[in-house]
Amino acid sequence: MASEKAWYWLAAGVLALGLNGAYQDGQFGWVHGFAERSTEMVERASMRGLSFVTAAETMLGRNSESMGWSEATLRSMQGRMACKRIEMAERQIDMAQMQRDLAAARVDRQLAKVQMKMDKVRVIAIESGNRAQKCSRLSRMVVTVPQVDLSNLPDVQMPAMQAPVAPSHDPI
Repeated sequence: MASEKAWYWLAAGVLALGLNGAYQDGQFGWVHGFAERSTEMVERASMRGLSFVTAAETMLGRNSESMGWSEATLRSMQGRMACKRIEMAERQIDMAQMQRDLAAARVDRQLAKVQMKMDKVRVIAIESGNRAQKCSRLSRMVVTVPQVDLSNLPDVQMPAMQAPVAPSHDPI
């Protein structure tokens, strides 16, 4: 029983690490959007709350010290929210730079593959050219054409012929 619980916890930990890595790589865009929207909603609520608290304290006639404390509390909460938004923006910038670097690395890798293939083609072309130069029989090959005597052929007279003219077909 205890070992089964340990295996469950281990599996949950591995799953959490995998999901966290995917989240940090930006693969869960909808989660990032949800986090940003929730941050914006909390910020709007705190701004509204500040205005409501200020209006209520003014109407109820509370002393300025307690008004200052509640206002300071809301301002500090707004400051923390602003810091969180800045952190999220910096994280997004870092992810965008990392994705740009990954894309550049992919392009460089593909260019290197193409260059390697072109180098192989050049080597093959050079080797085939060298093989043709190394063939000693190719440079010494002599072609002799036998003499043919055409003097005993009979004279044949060819009558002049005209090519037949095709009738023209005019459209009606």
